[in-house]
Amino acid sequence: MPVVSTTAYDQAEDALNLARSLVNDAAGGVFSDAVLMPFLNSGYRELQRQLAESGVSVLVSQQDVDLPLTNGVTSTEISDVSTPQLPTDLLAPHQLWEQASGSSDIFVPMEKITGGLPNFQPGSYLRMWEWREDTIQLVGATQEVTVRIRYEKQLPALVLGSDPVQIRSSVDPLAYFVAAMAARSRGARALAEDMLLAAQAAIDKLIERYVRPEQFKGRRRKPYGYRRSVIYL
Repeated sequence: MPVVSTTAYDQAEDALNLARSLVNDAAGGVFSDAVLMPFLNSGYRELQRQLAESGVSVLVSQQDVDLPLTNGVTSTEISDVSTPQLPTDLLAPHQLWEQASGSSDIFVPMEKITGGLPNFQPGSYLRMWEWREDTIQLVGATQEVTVRIRYEKQLPALVLGSDPVQIRSSVDPLAYFVAAMAARSRGARALAEDMLLAAQAAIDKLIERYVRPEQFKGRRRKPYGYRRSVIYL
């Protein structure tokens, strides 16, 4: 079954078919889906890393986590094995907010601490947090609190050719990357290098398309000798 039931994304098979054509194996006699799928997932992870490093928000998600009271205090950590646990697709949290559970209060930003949480007694709110050893560390609170976590996520691995590639317009960079890995596996180093260059160029253009809408204002250098005029009212 596909990871997400949607037609908004291209399928893994689209990238695999293009990759086979690039290495002159359109019929799949040498490079079947089973052979190419590990290459595709490697390229998928690399594309996610480069998007994240460029600040592209497509890999940012948000989830609310309710922290109940246990012996009068909420839990002091949220991890992969705690109850409740971290979102299963979380790589690293970016920001946290908190709200008294069940209330209509607005979510209040929490302070991120580095170097260890202070030795405070739990109060009504959590107030601060630390990301350490893949765990969100908390002081604890004396009332039930809902924590809103905004985080960098990792997309699920592709398994079937019908699985959706959850990064829009990414067929070309992924296909070039897969073709490069396939060519390298057969000792065609020149073709592999050419395909890697094409993959990086396609990734750069994809990143540019994502970040361009965030550039609201054009900038123009002031000419030499420019003096700002002042008008007195």
